[in-house]
Amino acid sequence: MNKPKKIEIDAKISQKGLDIIVNNETFSIEYPEEIWQSYDKDLKEILKDNISYSSTIFLPQILDLLEITYKTSRPISETFLFKNGIYDMPICAAGDGKSSTEYIKKFFNTHYIFENSTLKVPKNIKFENKKGKKPCAIIPFSFGKESMLSVNLAQEIGIKPILVNFIEPSNEFEFFHKEKLIKKFEKETGLKVYTVKYNPGILRYGKHWGLKTDLGWGLQTTEYSLLCLPFANYFNANYIILGNEQSCNDTFFDKEGILSYKAAYDQHNEWTSQQGFLSSLLLGRKIDVISFMEPIYEIAINKILHNRYPEYGKYQMSCMADTKDAEKNRWCENCIKCGYMYALCCAFNFDLKKIGFTKNLFDKEHSHIYDHFFNYNPAAPIYGSQEELGSAFLLAHLNGFKGDSISRFEKELLGKFKQNKEKYFKKYLGIHPIIHNIPPEFKKDILNIFNQELKQFSK
Repeated sequence: MNKPKKIEIDAKISQKGLDIIVNNETFSIEYPEEIWQSYDKDLKEILKDNISYSSTIFLPQILDLLEITYKTSRPISETFLFKNGIYDMPICAAGDGKSSTEYIKKFFNTHYIFENSTLKVPKNIKFENKKGKKPCAIIPFSFGKESMLSVNLAQEIGIKPILVNFIEPSNEFEFFHKEKLIKKFEKETGLKVYTVKYNPGILRYGKHWGLKTDLGWGLQTTEYSLLCLPFANYFNANYIILGNEQSCNDTFFDKEGILSYKAAYDQHNEWTSQQGFLSSLLLGRKIDVISFMEPIYEIAINKILHNRYPEYGKYQMSCMADTKDAEKNRWCENCIKCGYMYALCCAFNFDLKKIGFTKNLFDKEHSHIYDHFFNYNPAAPIYGSQEELGSAFLLAHLNGFKGDSISRFEKELLGKFKQNKEKYFKKYLGIHPIIHNIPPEFKKDILNIFNQELKQFSK
């Protein structure tokens, strides 16, 4: 499809949710009927203005344009998403192999034109949580390790979790597998997984126009927080729980000397409270956006999930499922993320077959998925870190796993990781003390669970 020479955005409230209209082409967002119908008309109007903006803010960048016109009102979220967006530009540029200063310049120079500048706000804003018999939390649920662990932690400490899965069409095979997982998961756990069809997601990556870019993902968790508000209203929820772990706070300076947020700025711990404040503004009452994962790294999350809650862990799906390799299996077993998760599972001898892996990803055939690990460039990271993945490799080596990549690790990096084992284990399998986004009323219980599961690495 040819790239358009101008972008005009409109939005409408539908019976099922919202229609985001890009150059007269409709991309619908569909909620469960009972959830959407219970949402106040004024709140729907506010959500419409803000989601039409959040779902398209990156389009001028993708299409190399400097202007975008909206037939909607100026959204409350404009200044929030500007900061979120511009701080995300450097990591998008790194992923695209482009200049970060040029990406920042283009984003800064883009002109966003709205039909009117009247900010729609809820009529009687009250910053008070509605009291319920049991705290309730909305969890954007992807079947990834963070959201899966968040569900289990919530249940263990007395929070009622409401699971919401967003269907992202830009990842071609993702929902094909998740639809099957949902049926099995609901039957076994008794938990319902609500789905929201997020058809504007095809705009991410520039996929609708046959492009390939990291632009379009850096506002995802902020957008999900807003999209969760009809559920928060329906279930009288106190919290929205995201899965932002300790690695989301990692930063680096790129080759141009620009500060880059490794996991995208929307997942950084300093942004989480801003997401809560923005969500409260749109909902008309206080709701907190939090993360139980904040003090621990991915390898620790994986360890706790599969060790403490194995009957939930077996449903884990962390592959993006956006290539043909994922057509038949929920793990494509041919991408960097699959390689990372495979090593994290081998680190603790978890049942790989039960989790869904079918091949030895350490063998020669799959050696390419660890090339970035052995040739790690801290100024242009791809996924994760060499230190964390190396810690997993060390534990997998001690567990007796074999393969070309293990052999290469033993030759090239084993000495380094043995020598620094205590330092790396303390960092990646320890509990970090600076915690901003776990509410005080839950902090003790969450840390007790983490300490029980990770005590062998904190001695």
